[in-house]
Amino acid sequence: MKPARLRLALLALTLSGCALIRGEPAAMPERQLERGLAALEARDFVSARAILDPLYRAHWQDAVGQRAMLALIAAELDSRNPDRQLWAAADLSARYLNIEDLPRWQVPVAEALYLIAQELGASEQRIAEAEAEKQQANVEREEVQRELQAAEGTRTLPTSTRESVPARIRRLTGERDDLQRRLTAAEQRLAAREVELQAAQTELERIRKTLTP
Repeated sequence: MKPARLRLALLALTLSGCALIRGEPAAMPERQLERGLAALEARDFVSARAILDPLYRAHWQDAVGQRAMLALIAAELDSRNPDRQLWAAADLSARYLNIEDLPRWQVPVAEALYLIAQELGASEQRIAEAEAEKQQANVEREEVQRELQAAEGTRTLPTSTRESVPARIRRLTGERDDLQRRLTAAEQRLAAREVELQAAQTELERIRKTLTP
């Protein structure tokens, strides 16, 4: 091939490659969405989450990202998902509702998904996971402390099963507030009964005067 023709061929290949590269960003999210949906159809929830989560984070203002969000919400609510995260479904639904220019028909859908997640126990699951993480952190801290003590040759620190002073104060404060609420309610009921009794006495006195010749 002559040098001039070779240069033209290389230029054509370079331009076509640039065109493909320029077209890739528009096509790639759609392909990722298809892969994520295919993983959901196969009930491969781990792969679906790994594909759809970064997709919606990168394109949440676009239709493809919003579809990825809805698919993720469905995956987190799916009872067939052994590792479903109800709190994640609630968070995603809340984020979906905050999208600007959200079509009106999608608002009740996102609201219903949010309420379903809450009804199934999203808040309770979040608290339980946080408590589990806290316990795991305590276990790891104690292990590190034991390792440090063993390395330093120090005595093992004592432990106690008694609740801490701040925890006791919070508990007593809660009990006091509960008693105060019960006392207020009882006083309100008593006041209502006194009003009823006074009204009954007044009515009885009126009847007596009516019957007295």
